[in-house]
Amino acid sequence: MRKKFIFLIISFLFLPLIVNASSGKINVSSTSTVVVGNKVTVTVTLSGSDIGSWQMTLNYDKSYLQLTSSSAEAGGTVMASSVSSPISSKKYTFTFKTLKKGSTTVSVKSYEAYAFSDFSEISLTSSNKTIKIITQEELEASYSKDNNLKSLSIEGYNLDQEFNKDETDYTVTVPEGTTSVMVKALANDNKASVSGDGTISVSEGSNVIKIVVRAENGSEKVYNLTINVIDQNPINVTINNNNYTVIKLRSNYECPSSFTESNVTINNLEIPSCYNEKLNYNLVGLKLSDGTIENYIYDNNEYVKYNEAVGTSLKLVVLDYNDELEGLNKYKEKIDGVEYNVFKTNANSKFSVVYGIDINTGKKDFYTYDNINKTFILYDNEQINNLNTLNQNYLYIIIFFGIGLFLSIIIMISLTISNKKIKKMLIELKTKEEKEKLKTKETKEVKENKEETKEVTKEEPKKKKRKKKQEDNKEEDKEEKGEFSK
Repeated sequence: MRKKFIFLIISFLFLPLIVNASSGKINVSSTSTVVVGNKVTVTVTLSGSDIGSWQMTLNYDKSYLQLTSSSAEAGGTVMASSVSSPISSKKYTFTFKTLKKGSTTVSVKSYEAYAFSDFSEISLTSSNKTIKIITQEELEASYSKDNNLKSLSIEGYNLDQEFNKDETDYTVTVPEGTTSVMVKALANDNKASVSGDGTISVSEGSNVIKIVVRAENGSEKVYNLTINVIDQNPINVTINNNNYTVIKLRSNYECPSSFTESNVTINNLEIPSCYNEKLNYNLVGLKLSDGTIENYIYDNNEYVKYNEAVGTSLKLVVLDYNDELEGLNKYKEKIDGVEYNVFKTNANSKFSVVYGIDINTGKKDFYTYDNINKTFILYDNEQINNLNTLNQNYLYIIIFFGIGLFLSIIIMISLTISNKKIKKMLIELKTKEEKEKLKTKETKEVKENKEETKEVTKEEPKKKKRKKKQEDNKEEDKEEKGEFSK
């Protein structure tokens, strides 16, 4: 690093003595549009010949851009030199976070470069880059809505009509025995994507291929391509109002696991089948008009839909059991998308009991199915019996508790009524006692009043006598006084 700066100082010292010798340029590049809050990388490239030392400063509006990282040692300022040999190109990257919506320009300023050979100044030109900062809504509104095909073809074959981007249904017929075709589809907009094309496997009869065009804005358009493989002697089967065609080519029919390739004879033709010895099942492939292939058990010109319920421990062919199962209730429930008769303690239980055949052993029995974990285990009715016994014991306990509670309530009510009666009797008794006391008191007061009245009555004559005597004495005194005065 020290050598670089010494070299740069020497370059500046010799600057007045040197004549311009060569030229170069500084290019500023980045993406043109970025969403607010996202990051944008600006690349600054110095190019020329015989470059020995250089310096430059990145110029940008800090209200729009925030520098987060840089390959330059001094961030937005560059000052460097090449000591061992001249260079022809030097690149720096600057990463910014966008701060607000608008348009801003990134450029360089104060830039200089000097030749390695003679320290002469290199004549430089510089560009700038304008970055448009938009919102996410504006970005999505700018996306292309074009979800059309530009062309559609089948290699080696002709479509039933000339291609038109607005027409979505096409048909092509190919010879008997054809097992695959090459579908070529080209999007009208190079920003759109196409799926469903390429090498496509086909079988006898009708094969519907869906080609999906997804526009830049996410909208989709589906083109339906029907490829009819000629079948001179088709075997048609109607099951539950659905029309099927028996697959006659082994390459078009793959056996499920636990089955091996075999053959059966249908309409005097050897048809590829799949056989399981434990189940003693022969499966054949039946194809719907849309190309969907389904497995059917074939036995003596009869077809039965084959549904395989797969758990993590067992593989079963689930069978409908129409009788009752002791201790459980019957419900209808789907397993792997197919509805069966199942038995459960209640409708909300996550465990179901089903009747089926173990593919690996061929054993028919009842199995417990875990609806959450999608697993099967052999059904043990002892668990249900224990559960029923436990439920019955619980029922007895509840009944006993209910009777006890009822009797307790009756006793409490009786006690409450008795307490009320006793309280009333005590209140009445107390009231009677108080009345008796009051009556006795009143009688006593009356008696006392009578005694006082009687005493008063006895004293009256005495008072009168005393009063009369007093009056007589006064009269006598008056007479005596009169005599004396005379």
